[in-house]
Amino acid sequence: MITIKDIAKLAGVSYSTVSKALNGDPRIKHETRQKVLQIAEKHQYRKNILASQLSTGRSNIIGFVLDELSNPLFATISGNLHAELKKRGYQMILVVADDGLDVFSQLRVDGCILWDYALDNREAFWKRYSTLSMPCFVLGTDETPNSPYIKIDRKEGIYMAVKHLQEQGHRRIGFIGNSQLVKLEGYREALQRTGLAFNPAHVLPAHSSWEDGYFAIRNYSFDADSPTAFIGLNNLVTRGALRALLEAGQLVPQDISLIGYDDLPDMQYAEVALTTIGPPLDELAAQAAELIVALIRDEEVDYPVVIQPKLYHRSSVGLCRG
Repeated sequence: MITIKDIAKLAGVSYSTVSKALNGDPRIKHETRQKVLQIAEKHQYRKNILASQLSTGRSNIIGFVLDELSNPLFATISGNLHAELKKRGYQMILVVADDGLDVFSQLRVDGCILWDYALDNREAFWKRYSTLSMPCFVLGTDETPNSPYIKIDRKEGIYMAVKHLQEQGHRRIGFIGNSQLVKLEGYREALQRTGLAFNPAHVLPAHSSWEDGYFAIRNYSFDADSPTAFIGLNNLVTRGALRALLEAGQLVPQDISLIGYDDLPDMQYAEVALTTIGPPLDELAAQAAELIVALIRDEEVDYPVVIQPKLYHRSSVGLCRG
């Protein structure tokens, strides 16, 4: 197996230069780094993580902790984050919830990013992670922890969706999904800000899966006072609701308009291309990578970092017929 010393001889540079080039050190000239990387790729060089830790005290690995993997949103976020970290000379390890503690300790990762999720005992969770002597921060939180974090302005996103529907003439706007308090609060506040009435019957019970969105619509009895537009809790719920509407003979957007929360590539390829609201996931990943690298380097950081939502116009919203 080729070593760093072998690469240094072939490239005509020092051992230190090769090490820095492989780790993405910005002090190395672009031409030199490309030469080193080409030689490393040609000879199938594989980094020895343990040796790197012993010599530098760093693993150049960052952990990313999620609580579940069923939502394709997390696959997209993980892929984007991995790419952004790789640009900065780091590898990423993805773990699920509490499993991360032991893995991170054994590998001595340089830092970890925690996706914020509902915890039965948040205090106990943070107490466990506080035992890790490494930089950590929370990504996607709605709270205000006394530490660096990245917040997604979900309430503003829901407001933008309600405002867009109102501009299309909709006055009865429903919400599909009741499992995320911050989005429900955002929905009620958005109706108030736009002067529209809140009707609890227009909140359709649903958790977070495709099936939840599908059966929320299937089990709903439409009448003359029903919403003319709905906002879906997330991408899966919205896709399920769309299928149920179409199966029931409802035309989208001619009969009912629909906006989904979270913009993923498949939303534009749904049976009706779905208008969506949500954080730009590429920006989210770039900001997360910047923050964790800054914390690892012990640089001063400003927080919170707030990711603002964007509205992606497609075909599922139309003028209200009424």
